[in-house]
Amino acid sequence: MQPPTIQAGLPLCKYFAALTAISEQQNRQQLEPDTRHGSVYDLQAKVQAWVDAMTPTQRSRRFTTSEVEQLAGLTGKHGGAAAHHRIAQALRACGFQPRRDWTRAGRNTRFWKLEE
Repeated sequence: MQPPTIQAGLPLCKYFAALTAISEQQNRQQLEPDTRHGSVYDLQAKVQAWVDAMTPTQRSRRFTTSEVEQLAGLTGKHGGAAAHHRIAQALRACGFQPRRDWTRAGRNTRFWKLEE
């Protein structure tokens, strides 16, 4: 971070007021939510766009986490696979509910179903 640049020759009280304003502005920027690539907000936006593009038949289907990751085009913070707990947060925010298939054929598979 570069030091703040203030014009020379200002009275000391105005100089400190300008420094305080710059400091407060930088503090506000640091407190804003993380919207970088791979964050929960980015994943939620991608999942919501994917849900909006689905047909009614697709909305009634159930999806595993890995299917959602592939179909919605989700990537992680560093370009690899997205973290499953972040995908789960995004899915819950978009209206999905976690379910589990307890049948012998289902082999206790975990999946997500859109509840509308």
